[in-house]
Amino acid sequence: MGSIQQKDMYLKALEILGKNRRYLIPVLQILICLSLNAQSHKQRPYHGVYLPDSISRILEIEYAAITSSSNVFVSNNVWNLNKKEDLIFKNGLFSFKGLGPHFPRCIFIFKNPKIYIFRSIGAFDFEGVLQGYLECIKQLGLSEKEKIRYLKLIATYLESESGQTYGTETSTE
Repeated sequence: MGSIQQKDMYLKALEILGKNRRYLIPVLQILICLSLNAQSHKQRPYHGVYLPDSISRILEIEYAAITSSSNVFVSNNVWNLNKKEDLIFKNGLFSFKGLGPHFPRCIFIFKNPKIYIFRSIGAFDFEGVLQGYLECIKQLGLSEKEKIRYLKLIATYLESESGQTYGTETSTE
């Protein structure tokens, strides 16, 4: 909601309240809800990337194979790891996961027209992700610049996944 619309809304609310005090509580409740709703949209840490249907289907199938979790709507949870506010699907490194906090994040690299989905999950198989990256370099034919950029992003991903359990029990051996 724009600031001009908010100002008009507040002026109308004050006008109503000035004429009839019985609307005070309901109007205040509405204004509080609108303000909270506007704040929640500003604080969204990630913005989901809009995917083509073909990529959505591939991610859904692969996520089920990697995690044994099917029909978890991974296409609703895809993020550009290079530029989180970029919602356009294009060449880059992305993370994806099922809906809910207990689904682990996976990653893939898209280099048109190819996609490489890492079969290892960073929270559980650090070295597997790195081995997958070496395979990805060969399969996608990444340039030196891309290799360095993606390696830095993967390191950030692995760092953020370190210590995550996603609800699985870990042994204390």
